[in-house]
Amino acid sequence: MTDNPKQFTKFISVTTFSKLLFNITRRLIYPFAPEFARGLNVDLSAITSVIAINQATSILGPLGAGFADKYGYRILMLFSLGLLTIGTFAVGLIPIYSVFVISLFITGLAKSIFDPSLQAFIGNFVPFEKRGKIIGITELAWAGSTLIGIPLSGVIIERFSWQTPFWIMGFFSLICFFIILKIMPKDKKNHGSPKAGTLMISNWKTIIKERKVLGILSFAFFMCLGNDNLFVIYGAWLEQSYNLSLTAIGFGTILIGLSEILGEGCTLFFSDRIGLKKSIIIGVSLCTGAYFLLPLFNIGLVYVLTGLFLVFFTFEFAIVTCMSLSTELVPELRASTMAAFFAIAGIGRVAGAFLGGIIWSNYGLLPICLISGFCTLAALFSIIIGFHQSQQALKKL
Repeated sequence: MTDNPKQFTKFISVTTFSKLLFNITRRLIYPFAPEFARGLNVDLSAITSVIAINQATSILGPLGAGFADKYGYRILMLFSLGLLTIGTFAVGLIPIYSVFVISLFITGLAKSIFDPSLQAFIGNFVPFEKRGKIIGITELAWAGSTLIGIPLSGVIIERFSWQTPFWIMGFFSLICFFIILKIMPKDKKNHGSPKAGTLMISNWKTIIKERKVLGILSFAFFMCLGNDNLFVIYGAWLEQSYNLSLTAIGFGTILIGLSEILGEGCTLFFSDRIGLKKSIIIGVSLCTGAYFLLPLFNIGLVYVLTGLFLVFFTFEFAIVTCMSLSTELVPELRASTMAAFFAIAGIGRVAGAFLGGIIWSNYGLLPICLISGFCTLAALFSIIIGFHQSQQALKKL
């Protein structure tokens, strides 16, 4: 495919747009959780539980990568787009809570299959010196979901219904399915590869023997727990405290997208100069402070949005820098190390989503911010303890 630049450009454009649809589906529920709760006639905590279930599918990412290696990237990408289409149309057709839960689980599972399959395909077909650029282009879909997808969804929900964005995403995912079916070349099945689950367990047994890896995994768990603990309720907070419309909440999410891009930019330009470990410590320390200060910002909308910007900016800077550090902890098992990182981070987000909805419903904002702050502080200690006895590694970082 790379021999035909025009066709490859079309393929990357379609797959990036597909990733945008997956990301919008995953992140849409966060700011509009109260509206979904009203539409389905359930408590807010029931919706945050769905967020947790959706995030739990990220734990299956390593298995998804294994199946892609064994059965082919094309068939797994098409399968995942088929699941996305079914899940989104089901929500649009049947506004019942049980269907909503099952559908969001299916779409989350589809994302966990699609992402590693696409990255593996790019790894096989794109030369190493261009690989970072191509993968970086596809990852723009993450920030794009908050900069474009969520604000547009807010307008659509307010003008039509909470189900309408799912109809639209189902329609576009079906189009992406047929385009990829037509332009993506068939790949051969790798019947000789080890079973995905067996290989994953073997590799994980090796990497967790490293003290630094355990520190990083603990870091990922606590950071993501603290972040989702706040993220699942911020839409309800803005709606209840400042009477924001759905459109206003959607456009407020642009601020989070900008903070994420800024955090990633700081990682790109400053982390190597400062040192990866020092950058993480700075980012996590600032993020901890931002969580603890957030209740003090609850005196006006401008102050609240500023506080949220600081939280997500420092979080993104710390977590992306940590990803860079993680790639060199066990060089011979980079893929397994990163798969473990994302799986443990997913578990943290599941715990945070469950916890946030319950705490918000019963106790309000202050405990949310305190728990997020202390979890982020625990992430800081995890990094320090994990690298404490690795003086040689510390000097390199």
